[in-house]
Amino acid sequence: FFVLSSGYRYALLEEIYYLARNFNFTRADIMNMPIFERRFYLDKLVEEKDKKNQAVEQARNKSRR
Repeated sequence: FFVLSSGYRYALLEEIYYLARNFNFTRADIMNMPIFERRFYLDKLVEEKDKKNQAVEQARNKSRR
């Protein structure tokens, strides 16, 4: 009998949360999605957030000058 570790289950729940919240996927969509596809969407989300944070930081630095 195979059981997922609690660490993996928690990571999976986080993936479900972020994909559902930001991309409006359903839980069923996410669970049926191949792992590489889930990770692709999550990587794109991280890239997007990083770019946004950099833009905010640049704007903040310009306003301080």
